[in-house]
Amino acid sequence: MSTKTDVYPIAYAAPIVTKAMRILRFIVRSTENPGLSDIASRLSLAKSTTHGILTALESSGWVLRDPITRAYTCGHAMKDLISMANVRVPLVNMARPFLEKLSNLLREDIFLGVLVGQNLLTLDQVETSKELKVTAKPGTRLSIFAGAAGKIFLAYLDEKRLEEILAATPLPSFTSNSITDPDDYKRDLKRVRDAGFAVDTGEYIANCRAVAAPIFYGKKNRMRMVAGFWLVSLDWQHSSVDLETIQRLTVETGQEISHAISNGYA
Repeated sequence: MSTKTDVYPIAYAAPIVTKAMRILRFIVRSTENPGLSDIASRLSLAKSTTHGILTALESSGWVLRDPITRAYTCGHAMKDLISMANVRVPLVNMARPFLEKLSNLLREDIFLGVLVGQNLLTLDQVETSKELKVTAKPGTRLSIFAGAAGKIFLAYLDEKRLEEILAATPLPSFTSNSITDPDDYKRDLKRVRDAGFAVDTGEYIANCRAVAAPIFYGKKNRMRMVAGFWLVSLDWQHSSVDLETIQRLTVETGQEISHAISNGYA
């Protein structure tokens, strides 16, 4: 069985597209219509570059410039697109019944995500009724080194890609329990591959425990890791379920989801 993870090139980016997206995001999130100088200053962009991008966006309807104030707001093309937008990832709907079952059984919040570049992207969250919890709504991006969640993806990368990531980004010290030595971290990733799950206790968030498992797609020798999910608990010391049982149920759930998507994904 192949255990490689689907990833995107580490450093690739289309600069002009990235800048245009940053400008659009800034305008959408602004409580007041920003002007050219404000946009350029806040995003640390050259004023000439900002003006060129805004002109192109305005001509295609993505932004609209107020004829009086000359400030910018969302254009009608953007408004129409947003009203029609729908994130369609069948994996989310197929995995959710299994994740809900596990969440109800363990009374823990569960997140489903994928690896995009050097970040984890949350696709879904199954919430419990507990007051004390961690939240990360769909679309949230996390560090690739985010505790157990990051480990489950990094563990299944080929060695060359893993070395590139570790060389490009020093291991962050999120808490006093974070693993910051590359050799220790790689040894921990080997344990993850051998066990089929990852665990961290306070490595990413203090006083928080997480258990993560991979999701594979494909059959026999053509299986590849395409996603992962992780349970997060802030009150794990009061859990009525022991860690060994949580780990076993998490692995079994990952296997069930892998089987379901490999036989019925469309």
